[in-house]
Amino acid sequence: MSDWHDELEFALLPLEDAKIDSNCMTSVISNALSEQGIFHQCRIGYAEDRLSRMATAPHCWIELEQGWCIDLRLRHWLGDEDDLPHGVFQPSSYPRVRYQGSAWLVPRLDAGDLKTMTNDVYDKVKLPWLAGRSRAA
Repeated sequence: MSDWHDELEFALLPLEDAKIDSNCMTSVISNALSEQGIFHQCRIGYAEDRLSRMATAPHCWIELEQGWCIDLRLRHWLGDEDDLPHGVFQPSSYPRVRYQGSAWLVPRLDAGDLKTMTNDVYDKVKLPWLAGRSRAA
């Protein structure tokens, strides 16, 4: 993982304990990324554990440039195991899980809604600046 991806994951960790499902978590993270002009695409579909054949649907996650993903909710549904993705990751590093979905346009939310959704944790999320990369949302 690059230093920037490490910093991004660390910055998002305060959201882990928010009592929200994957669609709300994706909306919160997408809004934070958009505020910083970080290109990303939200996805909605499902994630399947190829080992247990368990799936979670609908499931939402975020795709970043160069194949990176953000998912802070999959382990909540499929189990807290090291070979299931969590945080910021490359899906190819987790062959046990298959993601399938399509683009999903997340609405922009105001700061008050974001704070309410995350029980005021949103204010603690300080994303790293993406040096030398596109800052278009």
